[in-house]
Amino acid sequence: MLDARSIARKIFHFSGASIPLCYLLFGKTPALIFAMVLLALSASFEFLRIRGKLDISLVRKYMQVKDSESRKPTGSFFYLLAAPITILLFQESAAVASLFIVAIADPLCSLAGIQWGRKKIFGKSLEGSAVFFVVSLLILSAFSFPIHVRLIAALIATLTELFTPKWLDDNLTIPLVTATMLTFLIL
Repeated sequence: MLDARSIARKIFHFSGASIPLCYLLFGKTPALIFAMVLLALSASFEFLRIRGKLDISLVRKYMQVKDSESRKPTGSFFYLLAAPITILLFQESAAVASLFIVAIADPLCSLAGIQWGRKKIFGKSLEGSAVFFVVSLLILSAFSFPIHVRLIAALIATLTELFTPKWLDDNLTIPLVTATMLTFLIL
């Protein structure tokens, strides 16, 4: 069931769309600087939080740090790590689309899974994965990729979200795998 903390966490996840939006509006260099500044801030925050030097009761109350994240970096850190790597390694459309997918499709998938998920597959809901695929396809459709590229990339992004092992955060793998797939498909 959805509660206020789950919704707050997903809204925070959506804020990751600010990086690819910055890329679209201002270009590669400002987006890279923005992502690097956010990564540095996040790394500092995570270091202090994990070492117990930072009281995050307010964050814990409203943003719901998962139990699995209490002694390791949160998913937002891994997204902020993936963002500059993705921006540096891939051309604009592949980087921007991949970052939008993880910032938008991933939290929508989670919300759908929490709200409507009934059939479990690899520990996640089939309904959530279906939402992830559809939203990824819609995001990819905003770019000039051929239809077969959009379908394959949306499928690969969905499978990456579904099969990323627990020890490896999907906020890191989704943009990197999706951008790699887009790059190979559009060559």
